[in-house]
Amino acid sequence: MTGLAIALIAAHALRVFSPAGWQGCMLSAGSLQPDRFWAWAGLGAPDSVPYGSPVGAFLPFLTEALLHDGWGAVILNAALVVILGRPVYFSLSIGRRRPAWAFLAVFAASVAGGSLLHLLTQYPAGSALIGASGGASGLFAGWVLIQEGRNGRILSARFLTVFLVFAAINLALWLLGPALLGARISWQAHIGGFLAGAAAFQGFRFRGRPPRI
Repeated sequence: MTGLAIALIAAHALRVFSPAGWQGCMLSAGSLQPDRFWAWAGLGAPDSVPYGSPVGAFLPFLTEALLHDGWGAVILNAALVVILGRPVYFSLSIGRRRPAWAFLAVFAASVAGGSLLHLLTQYPAGSALIGASGGASGLFAGWVLIQEGRNGRILSARFLTVFLVFAAINLALWLLGPALLGARISWQAHIGGFLAGAAAFQGFRFRGRPPRI
């Protein structure tokens, strides 16, 4: 998890210290842009510029996590990855092995889940999505399940209560974000990442037997 946090910070440093033209190219290629995706799918507005290929359309579902709008955002997400990722990583141990690929898969599924919900709620156009907060939200969901022990379930009363509180806080921050933070957060990325991360974590934690739902 430390390596992932360093990668997030390094990716941000690479972009902000690159020439202005390169920064624009990185944002254009790496951010998830709903208007371009829906235009590529043949469902967007007539004046939207579509992605040029399936790879260009779907890769931003993950690469958007490598882009951030400031040092504060990337440092916060990197810190959450370390703090929340540590217990998730050790809970995914299989025997004496701790498969890093399983941890990365949970994080990637969380990022993709947040991207998908953001995309679906931004039809046919909307704000571009960047940031690893969807991945951090998924790790938080895994941490919540860990607190319930090996019998933790996604449909347990405790988990659903935490999810509802988490969703309410994110919706409040979405409404108040421009006034408090100077920007509007993507509640979709956080909630989608939370749900996708919970499902992926349970699937990997109970690998080889049916996951507890």
